[in-house]
Amino acid sequence: MRYIKYAFILLALFGTTSRADSSSSASSMPDANSAGAFVQDFYDWYAPMAYRQKNSLPWETAITLKSDLFSTRLSVALKRDKFSFANPDGSYTALDSDPFLNTYNPCEHYIVEKVVEYEKNFRVSMQAICDGKLRQKVVVWAEVTWKKDKWLFSNFYYPEGQDLFTMLKKLSKKRGSDTE
Repeated sequence: MRYIKYAFILLALFGTTSRADSSSSASSMPDANSAGAFVQDFYDWYAPMAYRQKNSLPWETAITLKSDLFSTRLSVALKRDKFSFANPDGSYTALDSDPFLNTYNPCEHYIVEKVVEYEKNFRVSMQAICDGKLRQKVVVWAEVTWKKDKWLFSNFYYPEGQDLFTMLKKLSKKRGSDTE
């Protein structure tokens, strides 16, 4: 019952058009509504999986099963990190939390809070619903780019001031490899 309220909010924000059509159709225009719908579609698929797999790395599943949703640059950097292991000195130089949810403990659902145009891209802020309660704080900003008639995730930004691509670059330098 509590999700019905959020469904109405999403319908009000994004209208009644099919979100599946708006995320990848060549006929859809790259606007805030379609960017938000694309991001929400991903989180509707991803968050329940991450919530169920708390002791694993669901982001690795996402970049394997949904690799076509990520820019080439971000996909390559994530895949390099996926295959990183502990260094000989025992230090770990790979992502250790969920980069799409910005947490170690995923909530059961995430919803779009707002969509903001940023240069030629859109940044979509996400809020978590934990134990049926909406957290008021934005947990992550997903940046999406319109390329070849479809939306792609190009980066993720965190309230702490960091972003995923920069974090991956730093980890890569620590390992002595290159992300570019």
